[in-house]
Amino acid sequence: MDGGGKGTAMLYDPVCGRKIDAGAAVVSVEYKKRRYYFCGEGCKASFQHEAERIRLHELARVGALLSSGKVRWGMA
Repeated sequence: MDGGGKGTAMLYDPVCGRKIDAGAAVVSVEYKKRRYYFCGEGCKASFQHEAERIRLHELARVGALLSSGKVRWGMA
């Protein structure tokens, strides 16, 4: 699935937010048909413990970036 070439793509750890070089990312897990990469085993274990919460937080952040108006956080 990788391009096979030398890329400068940067990934990020969804638990701690640390940037990870795509070529050096060896700790990963697949969750709901998406691969997540981690800086170490500790972050991977944290993700596996709270995977759905982290995934929903990530989706909310993407939705906020793509919305055309003001984003209201909290209860409506």
